[in-house]
Amino acid sequence: MRTLLHVLIASFLFNNPLLAQGPGEIHGKVLDKEGSPLFMATISAERGDVLIGATASEDGRFVLKPLAPGLYTVRFSYVGMVPVESMNVQVTADKITRLAEQVMNSNTDLPEFEVETYFWTPPLIDVAEPSKLTFVASQLEDNPLRKNPIAMISTLSPDIYRAPGTDELYFRGSRSGSMAYFVDGVKVTGRLSGVPPSSISSVTIYTGGLPARYGDVTGGVVAIESKSYFDLYMQRKAGIR
Repeated sequence: MRTLLHVLIASFLFNNPLLAQGPGEIHGKVLDKEGSPLFMATISAERGDVLIGATASEDGRFVLKPLAPGLYTVRFSYVGMVPVESMNVQVTADKITRLAEQVMNSNTDLPEFEVETYFWTPPLIDVAEPSKLTFVASQLEDNPLRKNPIAMISTLSPDIYRAPGTDELYFRGSRSGSMAYFVDGVKVTGRLSGVPPSSISSVTIYTGGLPARYGDVTGGVVAIESKSYFDLYMQRKAGIR
């Protein structure tokens, strides 16, 4: 009788393996590359059509359970991080499988690359406005007349003529006094003065087809833009004087 009972129990356990052995667990910890825990990171263990999920605690630890014995694929995901997976993680009955600390990398990290730096300069002639010439500071640095803005301006375009011994400029044969200077959008009456050469950011010369904003000027226009504090800061940062 006792032998028959043992046989029945053994047969029952053999045909019901889940009752013969308990489930296993997977424990681990998930961090970022600085070693900080990734709170609420999502972790899942997948085996066939079985999927068990968990989230990481404040210290980055997680527990996946209950898991039937077998091989699992463990996946890690977190907002802003590159998803990671570990394959063939063995789970044993009534045992804890401990994974090594999982480090996740940001998906915004860029590979190292070289940056070529150059100084932009505008085209000398604007195709849309052929009567307009623009010169920026870097194009004027080597001009031998830079310290005398009026003399320098008279050499920038063949359409400008400077009367000998004077500071009067004539544009395309226009009459005396028909041209005007504008400094930072403000019209300068009379002789151009008080504009240090080092403060000039750009010089734009209109020898014809004047925009409406220049009012009743009938000759040419010289529009000077001065450098801002930000321009001076960037210039110094780039080592330009």
